[in-house]
Amino acid sequence: MTRTIDSLTPEDGKDWLKSAARAGYAARGLVFLIVGYFSFRAAFASGEAMDTKDAIEVIAGSGFGVVLLVVMVLALAAFAVWRLIQVVMDVDRHGTGAKGLFVRAGLLISAFSYGGLALYATTLLLGSASDGGGGGKSGVIAYAYEQGYGVWVTYLIAAGMAAAAIAHVVKAAKAGFEKYMAIPEDRRWLLKPVCQFGLTARALTFVVLAGLLATGAAGYSSGDTPGLDAALQEIAGWSFGWLFLSLTGLGLIAFGVYSIAEAIYRRITIPNVPDVG
Repeated sequence: MTRTIDSLTPEDGKDWLKSAARAGYAARGLVFLIVGYFSFRAAFASGEAMDTKDAIEVIAGSGFGVVLLVVMVLALAAFAVWRLIQVVMDVDRHGTGAKGLFVRAGLLISAFSYGGLALYATTLLLGSASDGGGGGKSGVIAYAYEQGYGVWVTYLIAAGMAAAAIAHVVKAAKAGFEKYMAIPEDRRWLLKPVCQFGLTARALTFVVLAGLLATGAAGYSSGDTPGLDAALQEIAGWSFGWLFLSLTGLGLIAFGVYSIAEAIYRRITIPNVPDVG
């Protein structure tokens, strides 16, 4: 039976938002599966580690590149919107205390990050991406350096990265993600340690990136601050770097699995929006 517009309920809108959020988690998972795979491969063979933009370029160059890019643009944009909903509506009930505001600030940064990635995928789709990539974060930082306060912005971002690392480690150690997910008991024994490993690996990249940002802040004159690929290359340069890089690559693959698990099992609650019409 065909439903008219008048017959649609608010729940229909919620279902659409929930589906969009799940698509966003899946898109994030795909990106990190690619980044993790190439990082692991780089540990044992010639090649360079990748960042999230490089992963989008890999998707663009695949056999169904245009179709996949369209899907990625929509899914990443939906994920960015979902992050904003999490911040504004506090759907996970983090509250307005110091800890809650800290978590919501991190979600806001995530919203801008994945929104920028969706924008970058759009430029690839339209054939207008530059060789250097660009991106929202670099543009903001470049502007800050031009205005004379870029060093402090870079220090602030480095502090945010360090805080995010701590949050990821705590979430991994306490398996805090479980209260937001309905993982079937017969799969929990496998998914729980995989998710914990993925979160820990992601934390490591945040720590390294924070260090790179903090130590080099005074030297960035054009906003050319390091990204995830630089953090992975730094890890490769350590003693036994191949081992650390391979483990980090596997960990980022695990983080991709964690994101896909969120797409499937996360409890997504959309609050009622008051009718102001």
